[in-house]
Amino acid sequence: MATSTLLTSEQFLAMPDEFDQSGNQIRQELIRGEVLIVPPASHLHARININIIRALIADIGANPQLGLQVFAEAPFVATDRDTLVPDASVVGKGRLHPMDEKYVTCGPDLAIEVVSYDTVKHLKSKVDAYLEGGSKSVWVVYPDAKSVAVYFGGSMREFKGDQSIVDPLLPGFSAPVASFFDLT
Repeated sequence: MATSTLLTSEQFLAMPDEFDQSGNQIRQELIRGEVLIVPPASHLHARININIIRALIADIGANPQLGLQVFAEAPFVATDRDTLVPDASVVGKGRLHPMDEKYVTCGPDLAIEVVSYDTVKHLKSKVDAYLEGGSKSVWVVYPDAKSVAVYFGGSMREFKGDQSIVDPLLPGFSAPVASFFDLT
């Protein structure tokens, strides 16, 4: 349920957690000041996300000199009106603050969103918020098209099939996009 009053991230974080009738916490994000309920991910969404996370962990593990850490569904205060939970993210260890408890108080270096329930408007807003909040790149993963749009440095490039994503944050990253969608 969206609110009609726009909130700041600070106001959003001060709100009490909401729970459904079974006692499960209702996941919410703040996008451009608007509170949005995030539905649970589908099985397909979850499998694609874990494939991406595995590829990132393998690459970053093989390149510890990059000083990066992979997260799954970690919450970030990207801007003063955007508190988001990307499906996967990568953050330089030097950017993490010991005082970050519930939410990381910067945008991730790399934010990854696997498209499921998002509207075009909200996806665009999320990409913009991540980039404004300090993210160096944003990957938008399209399960239907089996493609990944990578936003960085004021541009966007789409990758498909056997192409490996080119992202300045991950020099030498070599997982083919098709491997993200391999459900066998």
